[in-house]
Amino acid sequence: MKLALIIPALALAACAPILNVESPAPPGRSARMDEVKNFWGLQYYRMELSTGVALALTCTAPSPCELMKVVSDDPAIVEVRLASLGVLQKNPWGQSAQQTSAALVVVGKATGSTTVRVTSKDGDRDIHITVVPPPS
Repeated sequence: MKLALIIPALALAACAPILNVESPAPPGRSARMDEVKNFWGLQYYRMELSTGVALALTCTAPSPCELMKVVSDDPAIVEVRLASLGVLQKNPWGQSAQQTSAALVVVGKATGSTTVRVTSKDGDRDIHITVVPPPS
């Protein structure tokens, strides 16, 4: 009985999108994203940003995410936008085929914590974000 519940859970976890950071932090500012995992694998992402910093991310599952939407639980703390990075990603199913990357930009607006929710045809991912003040 337990095995019947575990296998679908593993299949769902394996299909959820993977997010990759595509831009560096500006000098003297914070911008980092870490994976938070448990026994079953990747659960969500944890991010720290300085106010005023924009961080570009791409979404894959394993090819670029389709029908992607992004929502910030508190847009006063973190603003999110779908983006076009002008980057082609290799399609894992074809040797020469390439697709436009599915991307988003996260901007730290004010100090505090919130969650950004990324949804796509391939599943959902949350990013728990803490925005910190810039160093003085």
